[in-house]
Amino acid sequence: MQVSRENFDVVQLMVYDDIRIGAANTVEIEMEGQGELMYQIAGGYYLPWDEVAKLEGPGFEEPLTIDVQYDRTELQVDDMVTVDVKITLNEPGRAEWALIDLGIPPGFAVQTEDLTALVGRFEDVPEDYDFPTVERFELTGRQVLVYIGGLSFEHPLSFSYRLQAKFPLVAKAPASRAYDYYNPQKAGVEEPVELRVEG
Repeated sequence: MQVSRENFDVVQLMVYDDIRIGAANTVEIEMEGQGELMYQIAGGYYLPWDEVAKLEGPGFEEPLTIDVQYDRTELQVDDMVTVDVKITLNEPGRAEWALIDLGIPPGFAVQTEDLTALVGRFEDVPEDYDFPTVERFELTGRQVLVYIGGLSFEHPLSFSYRLQAKFPLVAKAPASRAYDYYNPQKAGVEEPVELRVEG
């Protein structure tokens, strides 16, 4: 890899997919030329959800909990499923801004009118309102991002929205995640859910 005047401000990414699992792996970085080179080495791996629970150990509690429940997991094409979401801050204090990342299952359409109405409920709350508010939402291809203000230990937030099944399939909804926007280590994850849609 060559870093020059033309590309020094662009992130250079190298991926090694031949790492030997369970063995010692060595990465050497050498620099030729003048200047300083900043770098970061990162590793990642996937575990089944039941293995993740074992790593966390008995009695482990995430700083922030996200609970996502589907009112049913077997549907017909065009059926609606209601998704109930509850976010709880498990430590005393307050998250002035929190972000919820809700996975959208493949083949489902989000009923955005539900989320628009949810945001509308909090448009005119008084200044001394002491409960969490839903400020806005965004849709990407695979997720709904919901921005929350004023989540506190004393006051969790619950809401619901609907998804419509568009195609016959068996698929898993991606994992959902919630975290304190300014302290992302305060986070919680909800495992994927399998949904079955008949034609």
